[in-house]
Amino acid sequence: MKTNYLLIVLVLITALLLAACSSAKASAQAVPENAKAGDMTELEACETQLAHSKTKVAAECGTLVVPENWDVDGSRLIALPVMRIPARGADPAEPVFYLLGGPGISNFLTSPPDWLPEDRDVVVVGYRGVDGTVALSCPEIDRQLKTHMGRDLFSEQARKELAIATEQCAATHQAAGVDLSGYTVPGVVEDIEAARKALGYDRINLYGLSFGSRAEQIFAYMHPDSLHRLVMIGVATPGSMVTDPADLDELIEYIGELCAKDAVCSSRTSDFARTMYEVNHNMPERWLFFKIDPATIRLGIQMWLQDSKFMPMVFDAYLAAAEGDPSGLAMFNLISSLVPIQQLFGDQASKVGTLDREKYGGIETVSLGDSIMGSPMAEAIWPGFQEWPSELVSKDLREFQDTDVEMLLVNGTLDVSTLPAWLDEASTYFHKAQIVLLPEFGHSGDVQNFQPEAFERLVSSYYDTGVADDSLFVYQPLSFEPSMRLTVFARLLVAAMVLMPALLILGVVLVVRRVRRRRTTNQ
Repeated sequence: MKTNYLLIVLVLITALLLAACSSAKASAQAVPENAKAGDMTELEACETQLAHSKTKVAAECGTLVVPENWDVDGSRLIALPVMRIPARGADPAEPVFYLLGGPGISNFLTSPPDWLPEDRDVVVVGYRGVDGTVALSCPEIDRQLKTHMGRDLFSEQARKELAIATEQCAATHQAAGVDLSGYTVPGVVEDIEAARKALGYDRINLYGLSFGSRAEQIFAYMHPDSLHRLVMIGVATPGSMVTDPADLDELIEYIGELCAKDAVCSSRTSDFARTMYEVNHNMPERWLFFKIDPATIRLGIQMWLQDSKFMPMVFDAYLAAAEGDPSGLAMFNLISSLVPIQQLFGDQASKVGTLDREKYGGIETVSLGDSIMGSPMAEAIWPGFQEWPSELVSKDLREFQDTDVEMLLVNGTLDVSTLPAWLDEASTYFHKAQIVLLPEFGHSGDVQNFQPEAFERLVSSYYDTGVADDSLFVYQPLSFEPSMRLTVFARLLVAAMVLMPALLILGVVLVVRRVRRRRTTNQ
């Protein structure tokens, strides 16, 4: 799990290569002639590559036809891609439907684990608003974010421009005939239910990551009889997209307690949470000729902290800044400003805004204030979401409900996106839920990949027996010692920037001398 200089170089190179590209591509889908809602085309042979697999496997692909708005009679039809990976075994158990997070990303962005189709079919249904006939992209907002990322992301001017761009994007889609009110999480649930029926399945399992787990919960409320068991990884509960800065502070303070027990970290600070507070509230504007935008830093840090292999670099950069060296933060700012936008804003606004808007109490409730780092993800998205024209879904789907559907909820104790503390309330309503907290694991990627054999045992045993076997997991303490320091990388980058022109000039001089020698010799 170690990172190194090459990894960071690759991050930078990848960011530069992809900066001009859109990361969420809509599949080419069309509604077949004379199709009706709920129809699925005959599945045809295709191939896919599963996560961790080096070879492609056989699959079946088709098109599902659904209403643009399930709540409106006579709503126009849209098409969504569907892929089924047949079970390898001769007697498959209940199939698994796969749901990625986001929202705003394709449900085909990453592949299911290679062991998942061992004893059951695995089905992926494209997400409305991203994968099908309609993709709710907002190039106006992408341009606005690229303009301010790394410079003044949370400035008043940036927020004004975001509001204008959001209104323009929504108006463009509406002028094209798009019914924005149809692109909700309950709409996604109805799409999956339609696919279940079209494929002839009785009951199904769901496997959801991050925000995909929110769709699972709503599925359990809407169609409990269609479900066998649910697995939720990095559980997004009601209101999770409006994280309270106090909740995030609590998690950082827990990291501070771990720091106090670590020889390396405790030698550099007596109070890590306080150190992080001081750095965020007293950040310099630049290091050498590199800009430092506190808003971009905080947003980037919350993203980097989702993955445990990046955590030591974050900690080291903050500790170095407290010691008078902000170069690591400058590198975070640079990388964060170069990484391409990953999600379709319109899809995010339609799905998140219709679920959690009433939880948002205004910019002052999520900004830095007197907290350690505020709630930067919420601060980045909600000023725009407020301008998106959509109505809240029904209240019973926005809140927790009592349910007897069998569920497995898995979270890392260091998950900064879906905080483990939120599971306390979930356990009150989910009467047949098993909760597994993995100490010092981060977000859903950590849960799946940190100890893969243990995770496979956990999920497979639960689907097979209803009892989650977490016996293979072993405790691995959080590391505060990075295998690579961004402060060192910063100096290497500066050296390269200084040396490259000098080497270029030297090369030109040598070429000129060689040409002159040849001319002299020829004379």
